[in-house]
Amino acid sequence: MGKFTLLSERTNGEPSSSASLQDELELLEDCPKEIQSSKAHDTTTAPLIMRDAYIAGLKNNGATQYGVLGKTLTVRGPRAEDSFEDDRLYVNTNAPFSAIVCGVQGSGKSHTVSVLLENMFISGVGAIGTLQKPLSGLILHYGEGGSSGRPCEVAWLAVSRFKAVHPPPVKVYVSSSSLNTMRKIYAPLGSHIQVEPLCFTETELDAAAFLSMMAVGSSESAPLYIQILLSILRDLGENFTYSAFQTELDSRKRTFNPAQVAGLEQRMSLLKAFMFDKKKKHPKQTSRFAPGQITIIDLSDPFTDSASACGLFEIIVRLFTRAEVGTGKVLVVDEAHKYLTPGATSGLTQSLLRLVLTHDQSLAEPTAIPPVLLDLCMISIMHRFSSPAWWDHLVKHVSADFSGREAFDKVVTLGTGEALIIAPSALGCFKERGWSDESTVSRLGRRYMIMKTRARVTADGGASLLVI
Repeated sequence: MGKFTLLSERTNGEPSSSASLQDELELLEDCPKEIQSSKAHDTTTAPLIMRDAYIAGLKNNGATQYGVLGKTLTVRGPRAEDSFEDDRLYVNTNAPFSAIVCGVQGSGKSHTVSVLLENMFISGVGAIGTLQKPLSGLILHYGEGGSSGRPCEVAWLAVSRFKAVHPPPVKVYVSSSSLNTMRKIYAPLGSHIQVEPLCFTETELDAAAFLSMMAVGSSESAPLYIQILLSILRDLGENFTYSAFQTELDSRKRTFNPAQVAGLEQRMSLLKAFMFDKKKKHPKQTSRFAPGQITIIDLSDPFTDSASACGLFEIIVRLFTRAEVGTGKVLVVDEAHKYLTPGATSGLTQSLLRLVLTHDQSLAEPTAIPPVLLDLCMISIMHRFSSPAWWDHLVKHVSADFSGREAFDKVVTLGTGEALIIAPSALGCFKERGWSDESTVSRLGRRYMIMKTRARVTADGGASLLVI
């Protein structure tokens, strides 16, 4: 039989510790101060807050910043439905959260993402909330390359027809091979947008970045020359520099056969395409990330495939995480289905997973993202779609009570700009059935909300194209 070890010893049936029973019980009791502190924490960290809950708990908190996301049409639970006289819905831009926004073309998903970003970057406009400290933003975008391409829709946040609105500066980094084409694509958006080539310095490329750019995965089934690359990286360890690596590689490359040399050059080509060329003159490099600035990495390029874009995005996310910007950060994974793989093993997915686990703010769209990310998202915003497969995929990863088909029927018939929201940590004032007719501040829990997104104060560049 197995042996069991007791973690505490007793003498005469009494604890051996000298602490009295009362001393021990004091640590188990909820004192009023701790209860108040716990409620304050729930209130200040709630990702979404309904107006009545804001009045009850946040109005007198001077450190709070929030944005108007839209209005609450209804809140539905297993046995009841709530409506509200003051239906304003706020997004808490002072606390970290993660969210997914999904829906078909024309349902309003891009509009909702832009409204969320307006709340994080535009201050001094009372109609959309209060923003004391704008965030620093990173947008990952990969679309159709070439002259027929369109700008990333988030870039339209730099344009507004209202004089009282001061749009945030937007920097767009693109592939050097498509620089002139991309500048023409973004030119109609005005002078608030700068388009620059995406080039890395040697100091930005550590060993992990190097592996990402060369698409080096597991060493178990890797070709011999890849195993040699990994061996060089291990030998250099913390002393890795691109120059030292290149010197060692040139020394060992002499033993490669022609096929290995060709494979190596193919892997190195992406690395060289996105590095500063010391032989060419480059404008003085400024920081990619700054408070109140939106940085877009647009890799819409005929010569950059989705796998390469994924590796480059992974490096950028790592640099963004390390950057000292003196404010909060928001990451938007735009059109995620075009480059994220369904599994949880890709480098970019792992980077996003680490961000979500450390509660950095991140947004993703649409539904074709790894389930491991869906499981950890604090907010799910579902605009109109009619695919049962999408619905079945999503409901496996959310906490709301969808025992019937009523919720899916509602999603199918949502109007443009309307969305079904699942956010267990969101706060509102609800009546507890069977206990009291009075409303108390509580979490949304397994309820779900139907919301109508507010109008934008910046230009809308994502409107569907019509024939007439």
